[in-house]
Amino acid sequence: MVEVKGYTNGDDCFLAWIEPKTAGCRGFEIRRDLTHSNGKTSSIVLDNYVGFAKDHPSVHEHRPSTAWPFQRYTWTDHGVDEGDTVAYTITPMMTTPAGGLAPNPVRAGQSGPLHVTSAASSQEWAYFNRGVVLSQFMTRRLPPNFTHADLLKLKNDLAHDDNDLRRFLTGQLGARLVKLLDHAKTHGWHVYAALYELDDDRLIDGLIALGQNAHVILSNGSNKKKPGDGNAAAATRLAGHVDLTRRMLWSAGLGHNKFLVVCKNATDPTAVWTGSTNWATTGLCTQMNNAILIRSVPIARTYLEQWHRLHDDELVAPDGKVTHFLPPLMASNDQPKAGGKGASGKWTAWFTRTSNRQDIAAATAVINGAQEAILFLMFEPGSNGLRQVVEARLTPGAPTFKASLYIHGVVNTLHPGGGKVDVTTVAHGDTKTIDLRVIEPQGVATNLAEWAKEVTRQDFILGQGGVIGHAIIHSKIIVVDPFSKPVVITGSHNFSSPASEANDENLLIIRDSPHLAERYAVNIMSTYQHYRWRAYLRDCMVNNKPPFSALRDDDTWQKKLPEHNPELAFWLQK
Repeated sequence: MVEVKGYTNGDDCFLAWIEPKTAGCRGFEIRRDLTHSNGKTSSIVLDNYVGFAKDHPSVHEHRPSTAWPFQRYTWTDHGVDEGDTVAYTITPMMTTPAGGLAPNPVRAGQSGPLHVTSAASSQEWAYFNRGVVLSQFMTRRLPPNFTHADLLKLKNDLAHDDNDLRRFLTGQLGARLVKLLDHAKTHGWHVYAALYELDDDRLIDGLIALGQNAHVILSNGSNKKKPGDGNAAAATRLAGHVDLTRRMLWSAGLGHNKFLVVCKNATDPTAVWTGSTNWATTGLCTQMNNAILIRSVPIARTYLEQWHRLHDDELVAPDGKVTHFLPPLMASNDQPKAGGKGASGKWTAWFTRTSNRQDIAAATAVINGAQEAILFLMFEPGSNGLRQVVEARLTPGAPTFKASLYIHGVVNTLHPGGGKVDVTTVAHGDTKTIDLRVIEPQGVATNLAEWAKEVTRQDFILGQGGVIGHAIIHSKIIVVDPFSKPVVITGSHNFSSPASEANDENLLIIRDSPHLAERYAVNIMSTYQHYRWRAYLRDCMVNNKPPFSALRDDDTWQKKLPEHNPELAFWLQK
């Protein structure tokens, strides 16, 4: 009988199931029974976008999984939303004597009911956007033979139009951030923001609406050459309306924070918002990002105190030379800010720069303490940061190597010479050694069966011929041992040496909050599965191998016994 487990955040449901190898099994039907937050119900069979070759699938064609069964044991369902309650029935589809397909309900398994929510507790919420531009979804929003001009128009429309596509891409993350600013205006709250990038019209308008109740420290962005200012336009709009402080670090480092503290009045902090999301249209719409909202006075006070340290961290000499990272700030940054058990678990906050990588050491200890799993998304971890700590746990002979660890992640860029992580995988009967457990995001570069040509990495990345932005995966998340002793690491920190040694950053470590770990784990696996397929296609192209493009029309797709699969053993908690 099929055994099923499901995990949710506020946007997706990640499913894993197990069924012994069965003669005649051609895959699985997945049925979703949904109760919406408004009480309406629905029951549908999920569609599969991969079909049998004999059916000659066309681009974007999909059919119910009773006709095109899922030949796999994990799936991320994007068709759920905040407040839904969902249950799944997974049924083996068997070959009939006439050669057709029929369900075997006797062996069906059920999950749930599962509650789809961003809330990890009454005081903490994890939010994610849907900035997957390298996707089949986006190909349906672009002309068949799209050009860079089409991509530029898309980018411009997202920046200036509050349209359905923008609302979809910003997801719950964008909606909640806007709502937070609007609520502050309605209730007369104060907000204290420390921002790296600010160019999104809706967010700028939200700050201006708060007037002098908005206290904003705004950096010069990524422009390191004095007097360059990546936030000049936003600063001009804010000036005279809000309490604005410019933190112009230029070559000294990056003012890389993106946190917001909400106060009932000017001195009474109640909540903090942090994570990877820059307050820019690219951050909201065209990159994968995350945010966490914590309603906790101790954590909010910790971030408010850091805001004031940043505000006061400037010394102007008689000759006009400006110095930052003064002794009071550095002395504070070198010490962790910690709290005991509460609604947000046991938390520790680090702020940088630090004098001796104390923040990296704390995160390293968490990674090296993992006993079961490490899941992550990283942007630019560099050649001497936490990516290497994770890779050591994958490397036989390394002091921290542990063969049984389940490690999956996506890195925005894997630098040449930064190390290679090989794993032998079994997919559709073929054994391959490819770099899948740690993968670099790519798009589908050519039409393939029912897959259309996507926006590729080269279309996307500025400086590499692209026109969209500098990041595809911009999230910075690490989840350790989500089912036993869960730890979540998030914040603005890129898990790199420059983040520790040169920048303004925040790194938040939360222990013993299992529902929070679940929310982040689902987001990581959704992103991983999306780019794993594209990594596989790229590997086939590089090695001149024909990729998998159709379902097997027999039962040989069950090549590996699922009960011996460490991925399934982890997700089913065997």
